[in-house]
Formats: sequence, structure tokens, C-alpha cells
Amino acid sequence: MVVKRLIDGRFQFIRVVSTKAYTKTYLMTDHSDPAKAKCIVKHLQLPSHNTITLKFLNDLLAKRVNLLKRMGDQEAIAKNLSTVQEGQDFYWVRDYVAGHSLMAELAEGKPRLEAEVLRFLVESLGILDLIQRHGIAHQNLHPNNLIRHRDRGHLVLVDFGLIQDAGTPEPSSDNGNSATLTAESAYLPQVKHRQYTRFAADHFALGMIAMQMATGLSNEAIPRLNQEDFLAQIKLQLDECSTLGNPLKDILIKMVSPQPEAQYHQAKDILLALAERVGSADPVALAKPVSPPPPENGAMDSERLASMPPAAPRAARLGRRSKVWLGAGVAIALLTVAGVFLLRIPQRMTVNSLLQQAEAAKQVGQKNDSLNYLNQAIELKPDHGKALAQRSTLLWENGQSEEALQDLTNAIQNDPDTATWYFQRGNLRFRLGDLQGAIADYGDALEREATYVDAHINRGNARAELGDEEGALQDYTAAINLAKDPESKADAYLNRCLSLSNLADHAAALNDCTEAVNLRPNNSLAYENRGLVKRRLNDFQGAIQDFTIAIQINAGSPEPYYNRGLTRQDLGDYAGAMADFNQTIQLNPNHPFAHYDRGLLHAELGDIESAIADLETVASACLDVSRLGCFDDAKYQLEKLRAIQGEEP
Repeated sequence: MVVKRLIDGRFQFIRVVSTKAYTKTYLMTDHSDPAKAKCIVKHLQLPSHNTITLKFLNDLLAKRVNLLKRMGDQEAIAKNLSTVQEGQDFYWVRDYVAGHSLMAELAEGKPRLEAEVLRFLVESLGILDLIQRHGIAHQNLHPNNLIRHRDRGHLVLVDFGLIQDAGTPEPSSDNGNSATLTAESAYLPQVKHRQYTRFAADHFALGMIAMQMATGLSNEAIPRLNQEDFLAQIKLQLDECSTLGNPLKDILIKMVSPQPEAQYHQAKDILLALAERVGSADPVALAKPVSPPPPENGAMDSERLASMPPAAPRAARLGRRSKVWLGAGVAIALLTVAGVFLLRIPQRMTVNSLLQQAEAAKQVGQKNDSLNYLNQAIELKPDHGKALAQRSTLLWENGQSEEALQDLTNAIQNDPDTATWYFQRGNLRFRLGDLQGAIADYGDALEREATYVDAHINRGNARAELGDEEGALQDYTAAINLAKDPESKADAYLNRCLSLSNLADHAAALNDCTEAVNLRPNNSLAYENRGLVKRRLNDFQGAIQDFTIAIQINAGSPEPYYNRGLTRQDLGDYAGAMADFNQTIQLNPNHPFAHYDRGLLHAELGDIESAIADLETVASACLDVSRLGCFDDAKYQLEKLRAIQGEEP
């Protein structure tokens, strides 16, 4: 539920920026400011049932915020406006920075010259040196938290990590597919890489950003730290895709190295190495900020809105993101030819031709080219709904959520009778966590097209996320009655199965999941969800059978292993449960629930030392990503186990 009231009698909600398990981020208006300036508010919900944990976290948060305040106002750091605590809710308010994130610059996919990479490193390391001299590490550093100021062009550092102490785990999605990587995960050392100290984790992030900048690789293509040959891949990409000299390559490899003996201790050490080994004829020129990218390249506003997938393993009908990237080198020649062609044909034909070229470029992964074609089409015909909707999709994929929403709003204003535009805007709002806005948009789509099956399914998902399972049932039932194709009907059955089970009508839920299985016999999620319902019905053997089929269909997913492990534990098959928990963790080392349940199983089997190791992993992982209820539970179990060992709790 989003905040609709004034916080501290001062800050008024505008919209959700992002939402996670225990942290929400809002764009708000500061009514104490005569100009009613915008601001960014981080909302952290603290656990209320353990006063010791609550005091510890409050003290930690206060310490972090006070450290940041002691730096005073710095041009390169977003200004902290206020901190507010209301019961178990902690709000941290900072200035809104007008500009675009560094992620938007990286999304251009252009390899940068050594001088540009060096300029970025000097500027960004200078910011780190400033905060490190005050004993502060950022701990949440990635390209979306470096904003290029719209007017002055310098970098501004935003959104410091408030909870993390050393390293951040590789984020996992909340939709049951915990192996999914987020865009930010490439820059954040995972939990298992504890050899990155507080400062070294920030150096790692800047090193990965500089590597991506030098090579022009997409976010999906840059090496991940969990690869066994991570450093070899970094070196290969720098050698093959960049024009950097060996001294700068060596410094970047050292910045991202997981080997503690190779890491730089402080940012000033890296700046010194750059001066000694790479050099600069004009240090002032190096520090000069680069100009923001031109609007036609998709310059974004200051806050990238993180996408929010559904929190339950429901089958949504949302669009998929392409992960193919090809260089934009062909774009110049194509645009030149197009420019000559545009002079010779009527405007309508020109717009249609540009739309076709945009779609063709997108199909082969040339997203920047596609965006350029769409920009030209919209410049010729600003009210073209199809062009605006297509550009909205690309802007979303570039992380420009505000612009993506605006394009769809413009399409709706120009053509308020087209149901598709409302549906697409509802999907964006759903991903942003604005569930009420999404429900309203899906409703508007259905008013204009009563048989819109996907709008019923997605409105049902949004209602279920808000806890309105009865309303969700109505939408899923309507979708089942309207759907003509097996895929849509299967999605509706699968989602109604979950809602019925959540309402304790497990028999009806089982029938619906079986219908979904019959319609899509090769879909692992259908078997997995039916297994969950069977477990609730105490049909443990049937649940194990369904989880096993799900594993056979998709052996790379950790979730059916985890759920089968829980079911085997229900049957007293501790060896089988342990094997499944081990496999879950092998597929996803950052799966906190598997570590938690394996830890409790170790304890039940008398292996207290292994139980403590698992639960310490859980506590650390939960704290690092602000999953405070999870942290609190793990801490409670650890205290019990340490008491058994005779240690102080």
C-alpha cells in the first residue's frame, strides 16, 4: 500500500519509485519548501516484535545517517533533507536530482575512448575519496545511483546503503524465480564473496562500470562475478572490445578482483595509481564532466524506477524484455539513407516506414537504432499512438520508466478509446508497485473492450497482490470463460488455483491446477503450484510427484527442489530433504529460505555447528537486503542454538 498522507506533516506522496520486501521508495513533494520541490523518500519498515533487534537497527540507521550529515552539503552528493521515524517506520528523505542516470549513458552501447573512461574514474573516485575520508562506504553503488546533473553535467551520488555492512547479495526476484539477475547485480558483490571489504565493494562497482563504458557491452553481456573465470573474462572483453592501454586495463582488473591481496584499500590509492601509471597532461580537463546525452538518445530523468515483478508464482501476461544487443554501427548509414528518403515521400508513408524500420531493428537487437526511428516518427507525428506505445516499451527497457509512462499517457490522451494503451500502462504501473493505478488502468481497458482476457488476468494478479483474493477470483473466472487460446486459459486456471488455495478452498484449487496441467503439460510452474496445493491437502506423496515432474521439465530452477525438500521433511525423510536443500543452494547459493530450513534440519539432526553456519548466512543475507523480519527470525534461532552450545546469546 502506498503512502497517501503527509509524512512529518511535510512530505506529500506523488508516486512509487520502487518497492521491495521491506523498503519502498517514493517521489514526494516537500511542502515546507516555497517552490514545493520534489524529493526522494526511502521508507524502511522495521520489525516490531523484537525490541532488542529494533533498537539495534535504529541505532545503526541513526549512525549511518549522522555520518552522512557530518559531510555537510557537497555538490557531488545528494543532499539529505530529513529523517523521520514513526513507530516501526523509518523514512530517509533526500533531494531530488534532476538529470539522468549513468545507466542511460551505458545503454547507448558505444565503446568510449580511454580519455573518457579516465575522466569518469577521476570524477567518481574523487567522490568516493570524499566519503571515505569520513569513514563512509556507499554499499549500494551501481549506475542507477550515479546521476548526471541535467544543468551542470557533473555526477551526483545517491541512495547510500543504510543496512549493508559488507557487500550486497546478488538480488533475486520475488516471483519465485530466485535465479533471475537484476541489472544492478552486475555491480554488487554477492554474499558469498565476503572478501570484498566495505570500500573494495564500491571500487568493484566503479571498475565494472568503467569496463562496461570502455567496451560498450550491454548489461546482460558483461561478466558476472559468479563465473569461475570472471577475471579472465574481464581481461578478454577489455582486450577484444576496448581501446584502453595496458596500464589502465591492469588497474581496472585490480579494482574488480575478488582476491583481497590484489584490491586497493582506498579510492585515493586508485587515483594515485592512475596518475603514476596512466598519467594526464591536463588533470583539470580529466575532471571536467561530460555533457548529458542528447534527448534523441533517450536521456532519462533523475530516478530510474526499478521494475517489480509479481510477488507470487502467478502467470502474468506482461511483455518480455529482449536480452539481445548488437552494435549501433549500422545506424548512421541507415539513418542517412532514411534522411534522403524522407524528403521524397508523404508524411504518413514516412511515419509508417519509420515504424517498420524500428520494429525490424528491435527484432535483431538494435534497440538504439529502433529508438532513433521512433523518435523521428514521433517528431513528425507527435500524436501517433502506436509509435508512442512502441517507444514506451524501449524506454522501459532502458530503465526510463517515467518517460515510458508519459508516452503511454500521451497515447491515451490522443486516443482515449484504445484499450491497448490502458493495458500497457497498467502493466508498467504493476511492475512499479502502483497496484491501485494498475487496477484502474486494467478497468479502463475492460470498459473499452469487455472481452480483453489479458486485462482480466493482470487485474486479477494486481488484486491478489493487494490481498483481494475474492476480486481476483472474479477476474480469473471471467478470463477462463472468455479465453479462446489454451495459453491464456491455462494462465487463468493457474492463477485461480492459487487464489482458491489462499482462500482455503483446496479441493477447487486442485481442480484448477489440474486443468492448467492438462492445457500445458510441459509447463513446470503448473506442476509446481499443483504440488503446493497437494501439500496443503497433506497429500505429500502426490506433492512430491508433482515437484519431481517440475524438476524433470526445468532442472535449473531451485524452487521445486526447495518445495520437494520441505515435503520430504514433512514425511520424515530427512536425508531426502537435506539432498533437496543442498541442490537448491547449489543452484542458487543466495536462497535464504533453503539455508534457513537446512539450518533447522541440521539442528534437528544434532549438527549444531552446521546449523549455526547456515543461519549466520541467512542473517547476514537478510540484513544486507533489509529483509528485517527474516533477519529477526534467523537471529532468534541463532540465539537458541548458541545457548545449546553453552555460548552467550
